Amino acid sequence: MRKSAVFVSVLAASALAAVPVAAHAAPAAAGTTQPYTHLVTGKTWTTGGTYVAKGGEIKLTLKTLPKATDVFVEECESADLGDVKTFTPQANSQVLATGVAKGTCFVVLLKPHAGTGDYQVRGTLGY
Repeated sequence: MRKSAVFVSVLAASALAAVPVAAHAAPAAAGTTQPYTHLVTGKTWTTGGTYVAKGGEIKLTLKTLPKATDVFVEECESADLGDVKTFTPQANSQVLATGVAKGTCFVVLLKPHAGTGDYQVRGTLGY
């Protein structure tokens, strides 16, 4: 290696070392909030969509909720991200998971809390 290349490498390394660690770790981008609609059918879990997390928490708010509905999120590779949450008209906005890494693929699953589905839920999903 030539002397000038070594000097440039040393100079670059010392410049990076002088920058505070906090400057290297940029804050996570603000999450995304989008409209959410899903037709809940049958008595078992149905897939309510696949998403890629922006980092942080996953929050669902259901403005149209004809029946109590169980909601659950898991990674696309089947690892659970949170506990089952029951949405009701009184508890229509809940955090489904926290500390989700940016770029994590996740699936939203829904089922009727009791009885049979065949109804539509609407609201917003933040992730």
